[in-house]
Amino acid sequence: MKKVLSIMLVILIASGAAMLTGCGKKVEEKAAVAPEARQLLIEGTVYLKQGEVVKAVQNFAMAIKTSPDYFESYYMLGETFIHLKQFPQAQAVLTAATTRFPDNPVVYYLLAVAYEGSGNMMPAIISARKSVDLFQAKQDEEGTKRATILLGALVQVAKQQAESGVVNNAAQEAVKAVAATPAAAQ
Repeated sequence: MKKVLSIMLVILIASGAAMLTGCGKKVEEKAAVAPEARQLLIEGTVYLKQGEVVKAVQNFAMAIKTSPDYFESYYMLGETFIHLKQFPQAQAVLTAATTRFPDNPVVYYLLAVAYEGSGNMMPAIISARKSVDLFQAKQDEEGTKRATILLGALVQVAKQQAESGVVNNAAQEAVKAVAATPAAAQ
């Protein structure tokens, strides 16, 4: 189940994270950005490339504090937490971003990935659906395609989990019935 979305995330990163980032830039809220925030993001990116993840995370978090209305800071921190598989932290950052940028489809896309990573399928599906709707409203065909693929994969995983749950419940009930039968006969 998680393999499907992990593979999709790897494909997304390999083939077009820049394209998704581009989508975010298209819909980014216009806000005054402190030059310090940009510098922190640049330094954080350099730290990431050098493998100094803790320093990168610190820089991205400081960029948010320096300029809380700058989407790119939330994007970088949220995506970093997703890559580190620190899904609760990614959810916290991206949920805060939805408050500041309620019309940004990339925020909801990443939030869906973070929810799925921690096994929260319903919030993941809701976030992915919101992402599709916002990309469509912005007439962003590429973003709409990516978000639709994510939504479809999430729904498929949820269906598989539901089917597996039904089978497991039926098996448990059968075991209980078999165990109760000899006791009832005596």
